[in-house]
Amino acid sequence: MDLKKRGQTQSPASGTAVLLAIIAGVIILFIMFIPPGEREELLGDDDKDIDDPTPETVRKVLLKEKPGRIDYLATEVMEHPLPVINIYTRTEGRLLVEKPSAFAKKGVFSEQRGEFTFVIPDLEHTTNVLLSFKVTEIAGNFIMILNGEEIYNLKTQLGEAQTITLPQHLLSGENKIIFAVSSPGLAFWRTNRIALQGLKVAADVTSVEAQSSTNIFLISETEKRNLEKVTLRFEPACNFAEVGKLLIMVNGRQVYNSIPDCDVAFVPIEFSPELVKQGENEIIFRTTKGAYQLSHVNILSKLKEIEFPTFYFDVSLEQFQAILEGDLRLRLTIHFVDVVTQKVGDIVFNGNIARFDTKEVSYVVDISEDVVRGNNALKIKPRKTLEIRELKVDLLD
Repeated sequence: MDLKKRGQTQSPASGTAVLLAIIAGVIILFIMFIPPGEREELLGDDDKDIDDPTPETVRKVLLKEKPGRIDYLATEVMEHPLPVINIYTRTEGRLLVEKPSAFAKKGVFSEQRGEFTFVIPDLEHTTNVLLSFKVTEIAGNFIMILNGEEIYNLKTQLGEAQTITLPQHLLSGENKIIFAVSSPGLAFWRTNRIALQGLKVAADVTSVEAQSSTNIFLISETEKRNLEKVTLRFEPACNFAEVGKLLIMVNGRQVYNSIPDCDVAFVPIEFSPELVKQGENEIIFRTTKGAYQLSHVNILSKLKEIEFPTFYFDVSLEQFQAILEGDLRLRLTIHFVDVVTQKVGDIVFNGNIARFDTKEVSYVVDISEDVVRGNNALKIKPRKTLEIRELKVDLLD
């Protein structure tokens, strides 16, 4: 009875052996199906000499520079075209105010004066202010006072229509005209009088709403850094006898104030690059009289010729021979500042050109084939503006 029970019970040791066998089988299958390179690394089956710490030991750093920003300009002249500019002033006669009648009288012991007030809304652009009226009754001299200053004291004919020019220097925004007559003098029994009808004040008023035009042009950082000169060009259509001066301002600074030759092919105006700034720039065209149409308006930026920096390092005779024999190598490493933008350009090493095009933060290339004994020259010529954190040439075993 007891022997039967022992034969039916499974040994713990045999269960453990089965589990180990299953795990071993799984490991063997895993090793069989992983890539060969990873399998060799896992099993330690590598042909490399573990005593060799690195296959590329830096023997000496021949060059180490920090170039920073290197600009790229696709053209020597940048153009900033503007739309057609139309500026003008329009002068027309306007009736400012009118009054049906006015009356004044004066005796030896009494006086009555007439008053006429009017407003000039835009005194700066209002000229040739005229007062017109008709005399319906007159006895004595007619006296007129404008803003406290006598401007008229003459005999006037009955029924005569008159127009009097009001002195510009006496005018203001709000004005008062006083009508009076002279005293009868010794004829104390008489009363001088004057009666006026149809009083009107008219003037030439210049409309200036369209006398100026404001435009914006943009200057990039690269363009601003390399500006040599700036020229404004345009073709003016105007009537020389009817226009006033053309005023042009860039960022609040005057660059032109004259009457251009009308209908010439082009008017070039050169101004200092210091007047423009990176980003938005404001240019204003203004005239005080007449009409201008400016077409083919263009702002031209002449850029300096960029001299890309050249870096030099020396290779001794011993180093040069070792490189030729393959015992040493030259490695160029370019470290950029980001991993987002595309970095494109040319590496010019001792006159030999090799192009690079990468998004990586570093670019490495072997330049052993083009080395020369003694002084070596290295230049980076970008095909777009680059920011280079470090440039290094290493001599490798």
